[in-house]
Amino acid sequence: MKIGKLVLLAGAALGLGGVAMAAEPTTIDRDEVRAVVAEMLADAETRSSLLQGGASAGHDGKFFIASNDGNFRLNLGGQIQFRYIINFSDEDNALTEDEFDTGFQTRRTKLDFTGHVINPNWTYRVLTNFDRANGNAFLEDAFVEYRFASGMRARWGQFKLPLLREELVSSSRQLAVERSVTNAAFTQGRSQGIMFTWDGGEEADWRLQLAFSDGLNSANTDINVQQVGAAPTFAVMGEADYAFTGRFEYKWAGDWDQLDDFTSPQGSPFAALLGLAAHYQMSPNTNRPTDVDRETFEYTADLSFEGDGWNAFLAFIGRHDELDALAGESDNDDFGGVAQIGWRFAPDTEIFARWDGIFADDDRTGLEEDTFHFATVGLNQYYAGHAAKATVDVIWALSETEDLVGLPFGFFPNTAQGLNGSTETGEVSVRLQFQLLF
Repeated sequence: MKIGKLVLLAGAALGLGGVAMAAEPTTIDRDEVRAVVAEMLADAETRSSLLQGGASAGHDGKFFIASNDGNFRLNLGGQIQFRYIINFSDEDNALTEDEFDTGFQTRRTKLDFTGHVINPNWTYRVLTNFDRANGNAFLEDAFVEYRFASGMRARWGQFKLPLLREELVSSSRQLAVERSVTNAAFTQGRSQGIMFTWDGGEEADWRLQLAFSDGLNSANTDINVQQVGAAPTFAVMGEADYAFTGRFEYKWAGDWDQLDDFTSPQGSPFAALLGLAAHYQMSPNTNRPTDVDRETFEYTADLSFEGDGWNAFLAFIGRHDELDALAGESDNDDFGGVAQIGWRFAPDTEIFARWDGIFADDDRTGLEEDTFHFATVGLNQYYAGHAAKATVDVIWALSETEDLVGLPFGFFPNTAQGLNGSTETGEVSVRLQFQLLF
């Protein structure tokens, strides 16, 4: 490409020189034309070398633009999850009042910008998503991280708090179409704050993360956004005065990359991970008589196993809530559990099953039922690992879900799960999804 451009440039210069000689044969000779052409070729060579030496671009697993010295790099990636959902529920469900509901959904459409600046120790991420209901863009992650010489990392910005493992595993690397209903009820979501990570390097078998933040599910909130005066939902959300989160992980087999997801290809070695985490936060307090003071302590333990084509995941979640409001004081202790297994009976085909349950405090106001169970079974077909994957699963509500609609739970109907909330046991949703990562 460069030689062709130079030849074209030289030809143009010679042509101009020929015209000039024809017009003024007494003032320009061939030696002068040759000198002009040589100078122009040298200048073009210099400019071409500067362009090639100044930056590089391509795809090495990610699309990237980088400086030649490697100190600056921008990666561009993305995720598309497209679904077809078929729901069977009681005709008195909260969303459609229809026993049979079906339709397409663009569940996730994300653009992911990552990389480093100054040197590879300064990394960053900006992750955006587009709302499945109206297409509006909103921010998920926006943080900067610095790795010290000791291996410790400091992160500040908006990110997922280090609490529930199911939430920490990317939505692009799950077994089922969607995370469990129990995870939706107890999830930490994203928050704004700072976090420190100690992992002892790639060969270490442990990792510790500590975060100071605005609290559970407080993404995209400003400093003066307060949830006081509002009736508290089961899921904790909104700006807290202060919050602390800690997670410890011990890996006694396998490597960290292997445990970044829940699946395990055939031929994989054995891997095992134990996780322990806890979170404490205090809500804002004001002098308003309608103020609701909420103190929350959440804790979890989880186990992950992977082997030669098989995987298993277990998690226990507990939460203690103390509320002080004009109507009085209350203490609630709620629990959740998740059990999940998967098996690749062929190199790129996997079946899986999951049970999850919510065990709410029976003293909660407004609950007729306090125990909710869900079963999920499905199949994955991998075309290029997680980058191109088709999933079909069925989620079955083994309990009445009417009490999950509105307060005090507030997260049903849930189009992400494909469940509408039913007055009868046995609501079922069939979910078909294709995922593409780029």
